[in-house]
Amino acid sequence: MRIVRNSLAVLFLAALLFGGCRMVDEPIVVDNMMGTRVSVPAEPVVVVDQTDPTLENRFIETEQTNHSAVDSALMWSQKYDELLRKNEGLMEKNRQLFLENSDLQQKQVKLQADLDKTRMELEDANSFLQEMHAELTKWKTDVLGFRNEMRDAQTAQLQALGKVLQILGAEPLSGSTTQVAKNTSASSDQ
Repeated sequence: MRIVRNSLAVLFLAALLFGGCRMVDEPIVVDNMMGTRVSVPAEPVVVVDQTDPTLENRFIETEQTNHSAVDSALMWSQKYDELLRKNEGLMEKNRQLFLENSDLQQKQVKLQADLDKTRMELEDANSFLQEMHAELTKWKTDVLGFRNEMRDAQTAQLQALGKVLQILGAEPLSGSTTQVAKNTSASSDQ
């Protein structure tokens, strides 16, 4: 009875083993559409090796299989010295970069202050130039606006001067005062 039970258990496990292996090899097809069956071709499995070759060989012994404890200690001491020198070099480079960074930050602060000062000076100069432009424009309009009045005042002065000269006994030129007055009024009309 025990033999039969053991043999049935072995046969059952063998059937599961062989049946399970075939099920994994067959692709699983999902039937989304009625009546049409899509077959999935079996594609070869691509294996990508993502390990570093030096990591794979780290536990494999090198050419010399007869390492003594002294040789191994010397080898590790040399590697330690080499790494210590590299570390010192990197720390020195780090210190230099830190000093350079602090110098650049100080220069940046100074240049930022200079830039702010220059911007303020430019804003002041710009406002001054705008005020000067406004004053020049005002003066220009005032001068151009009073041009006719200035001409009229000059003709009045010339006529008064002519009268003063006549009172003093000067002889008038033939129509000189009237000619000057006509010339000034004609030029003002233009």
